[in-house]
Amino acid sequence: MKMTTFRKMIALIIALLIPIILLYGYSNQVSVDVVQTTIKEQNLNRLGFFMSQLDMMVDQLVKHSTSASRDYSIREYVEGRGKNDELVQLQRHLRLVDMLNMQTTTSAWTNQIILYLRDTKELISTDYSAHYDEQKLEARDMGKWVHEYATTFGIKEMLFSRMQQSDMPNLYVEVRFTDANLKNMLNSLQQDEAREPFLYHPGEAPIMGFNGNYRLVTQAMEQLESLQLAGSGSLNLEINRQQYIVNYIQSSSLGWYLVDVVPLASVFAPINTSRNLFYISIALLMALGVLSTLLLYRNVQRPIVLLVRGVQRIKDGQFSTRLKQRPNNEFEFLFSSFNEMAEQIQELIDKVYMETLRSKEATLKQLQSQINPHFLYNCLFYIKNMANLGDKEAVVAMSLNLGEYYRYTTRMENSMTTVREELKLVENYLIIQQLRIQRLHYEIDIPEEMMDLPIPRLLIQPIVENSVVHGIESQLQFGIVHIKGLRQNGLNRLIVDDNGSGMTKEEMVKLRMSLAVPLDEHTGCGLWNTHQRLTQLYGGLSGLQFSASPSPLDGFRTEIIWEDKEEA
Repeated sequence: MKMTTFRKMIALIIALLIPIILLYGYSNQVSVDVVQTTIKEQNLNRLGFFMSQLDMMVDQLVKHSTSASRDYSIREYVEGRGKNDELVQLQRHLRLVDMLNMQTTTSAWTNQIILYLRDTKELISTDYSAHYDEQKLEARDMGKWVHEYATTFGIKEMLFSRMQQSDMPNLYVEVRFTDANLKNMLNSLQQDEAREPFLYHPGEAPIMGFNGNYRLVTQAMEQLESLQLAGSGSLNLEINRQQYIVNYIQSSSLGWYLVDVVPLASVFAPINTSRNLFYISIALLMALGVLSTLLLYRNVQRPIVLLVRGVQRIKDGQFSTRLKQRPNNEFEFLFSSFNEMAEQIQELIDKVYMETLRSKEATLKQLQSQINPHFLYNCLFYIKNMANLGDKEAVVAMSLNLGEYYRYTTRMENSMTTVREELKLVENYLIIQQLRIQRLHYEIDIPEEMMDLPIPRLLIQPIVENSVVHGIESQLQFGIVHIKGLRQNGLNRLIVDDNGSGMTKEEMVKLRMSLAVPLDEHTGCGLWNTHQRLTQLYGGLSGLQFSASPSPLDGFRTEIIWEDKEEA
């Protein structure tokens, strides 16, 4: 398919935009990778700072519990048991509670320190609802943090607790802090951002902020439990068909992981907005390019196509072609010039056509004038012979039929006639030949629908004459001439058969060739003139045809053919 200007412009616009889109896509991907790496590093640093604060607070609580276990008032209280009166011991007990209150209030976290005296199964704490549980003490691992349900100030809640033995025998110290402290820190870490921080430990329930997304956290934990996590790191997870950046770091004191789940959509929202704006701009540029190309097509390509079509129609002979559309631009002058040119060409062609018609008419009259003397010569030659033989009836019949013939042929006001009138002339001729030869029989079988068809004058008679003179006169047997008419496939046929000697193939080829060359002194004018008149008047397949196979009468067959159309 040939590339038009419109298609070339579209291809050029696409060729210009594709590299821009590819380069932008590459740069956008590089930007996404850089931003993602930066976000991971920043989040890890942020989590590291948060975890250092958490570990610092936990270590501070441990130090406070150690300091409390070494306070002199504890030793004083332990040594004074059974030696001092109860009032003094009660005062010492109150001082221990005040000391524990002071230790717990020095920390920003809500915490609790509990002293266990194992020899007397006594418990000293700021929480008066606490009680001594020897079985629980025996099951605890010293120096390890435990996350469990416990009762604090009469409320059962999740908390972390750590049991250790002091320098004094039979004295255990326990420090506790609730999950609320961690939840507050997670809330401060989140800061209303699109992220979900939480504390994770395999096999434990997660610790989230007060407004945490439990469903997202549990789905993230399900995937984390199948992984072997290092001390810190980051990875990408797909949750509910959305991509998330997951950063994690492990606490050195508690052993739990601080996990931060950040949706990529929120991180890359500005980049995606910029990308979408770019693609919208490209789409607008593409639309403007197509619109410009359409305008170019309408104002340039379309007029050129109309001009080309007009030229092609003029080339095909449609000289009445005119360009009716008005482009209202520079092409309007070309359209007007084309119409003027087409009009001038049509006028010139009309003049040439009229001259051609006049030339054809003159040629037809010349051919007809050549036929009349030829037929007159044959008739006069016959009358001479009959007069020499003294056959007066034949001479009279010949004269009468010859008079009818010349009455018909001398009407030169119209060169056309009908098949019916032409057959009357043929019958006059055949009657003359019957009088002369005495052994001639003829048959005429023409459909009534063909009788009124217009044909040139003296069209059939030369063919019948050729059958009589060259086919029947040269033999001694009884002669037959048969004339038949057919109409089929837009062609009219008059078939003339005789039972003469016919022609050899070589003679048939020579005869056909003689019809296509100009008339000379060696060529018979009867068949040549008839063939030329048919081709001049009707063209196409019109003319004389000679059958290569023998006639049904075992003689010669000639077909007069003309196309089924009216001649002006």
